[in-house]
Amino acid sequence: MGFFSGKDVDCFELFQISISYSRKAAMTLKKAYEDGPVDYNELKNLKAIEHEADIHVHRCLKMVEEAFITPIDRSDIVEIIKEIENITDSIDSIANHTYMMCVNKVNDAARELMGLVVDACVKLEELMKVLKNFKKEFKKINDLIIEINNIEEAGDKTYLTATRSLFEFETDTKKILVWKLLYDQLESALDKCEDVADIVQKIIISKT
Repeated sequence: MGFFSGKDVDCFELFQISISYSRKAAMTLKKAYEDGPVDYNELKNLKAIEHEADIHVHRCLKMVEEAFITPIDRSDIVEIIKEIENITDSIDSIANHTYMMCVNKVNDAARELMGLVVDACVKLEELMKVLKNFKKEFKKINDLIIEINNIEEAGDKTYLTATRSLFEFETDTKKILVWKLLYDQLESALDKCEDVADIVQKIIISKT
């Protein structure tokens, strides 16, 4: 029957597909950053992933609009889908800024932050896989939300340390501008991952 049978919509499967795009985008950017010079071919691959994710979002919203029955409130479904889209868009924005600012090699702090974005997306994907059975899987869901929050906190510490080091030791104004903006973008992507986890927590608490 797929996602949409004319009477109902499997929003949980839609969530899984949505976050899979975020995870793929994050892993692609991490790969672009990993070995020596930034791999600009991977940045192009990321742009294709973001485009596919956009198409998926439009399809999801149409399905939700036309569905007769939804397992959770339509507004909650739309909120989760849009917030997941924000993650993918934020990763795409990091790639765009990497290109626009002519970043040829990424430092350890940026790689560490990017790794945390990947970790958060992987945990969100696990979360979406168990969300369908939220009444039976409440503990597992809560544990995953805590893990995602912990990843975001680790990102905050890395961000603070990296930014402090940047302003303490770097004297090149252009480099300060470039790295501060990149750190901000990476930290924002982690915040958006936590936003999705927080929304899920809010919804399941209201349903249990």
